[in-house]
Amino acid sequence: MKPILKIIDTQQHEAFQMMKVEEAYFFPSWHFHPEFEIMLVQEGAGMRFVGDSMERFQPGDLVLFGSGIPHLFRSDQTYYEKDSDLISRAIVVYFKENFLGESFWELPQVTPLKKLLALAKRGIRFTGASRDALAQQIKRLDEEKNGISRIIDLLSILNRMADSREFELLSSTVFTKSSDEKECERMNRVYQFIIDNYTRNPSLEEVSGVANLSVTAFCRYFKSHTNKTYTQFLNEIKIGNACKLLIDKELSISQICYETGFNNFTHFNGQFKRIVGSTPKQYQHAQLKLATFTAALALS
Repeated sequence: MKPILKIIDTQQHEAFQMMKVEEAYFFPSWHFHPEFEIMLVQEGAGMRFVGDSMERFQPGDLVLFGSGIPHLFRSDQTYYEKDSDLISRAIVVYFKENFLGESFWELPQVTPLKKLLALAKRGIRFTGASRDALAQQIKRLDEEKNGISRIIDLLSILNRMADSREFELLSSTVFTKSSDEKECERMNRVYQFIIDNYTRNPSLEEVSGVANLSVTAFCRYFKSHTNKTYTQFLNEIKIGNACKLLIDKELSISQICYETGFNNFTHFNGQFKRIVGSTPKQYQHAQLKLATFTAALALS
């Protein structure tokens, strides 16, 4: 079990720390840290968990995490296979709220930045043209060597984030974060078990046993930590993996239904539309159009 309180080795004489991640898969455990974090995914795909939010991530995914919010990036199973040659790459920036000193935040001009950091407590995913422009700035920040220029560039990134209207808040307002290490360890065990076994629909009794709780106590515990029932969470895991298979287009939609643990096609369609907002076929068609558009842009 990797540590769930992730210690960021930010040196005291540096305003912020930047990391280039290039591993077989991303840090896979439910964890938190006192620093704010910007993460730009360059390669890799899987499920992203932030507070009580759960979504698929893919290249281009850009998120700002607030201080202390639990999160994890679970790469797809193919990234963990012994002979896999897949790579997960990301640029990650860590900074403390007072990286420019306490008095900086008292200036009236930085009010938009204060609002941004307050929203980041729920996790912010940037989209559209704002995300693309921010991604370019983050890549330039990675290339910048001069100390003062790096600080100016980071402020410029935060300023663009604060000005953007193309974003999604990830975790709900009712999510109560847990910064207790033992509770995070328990949630790691539960998440890992569900993700590894979702296709066979593990029973509440099984999952409760993993958490070392009675079924009744587990249901209360799980709802308080995820804002979802176990069944809702399990279905979201299954639908998230169905989305990946629909994009891959290696299986028919009916095959994907059974591959992801659903026992009948009607229930699969209903859950997919409830969670994603479209039918599996509509989703697959929209993703094909998006991929075609992106490829055309790259060639233009």
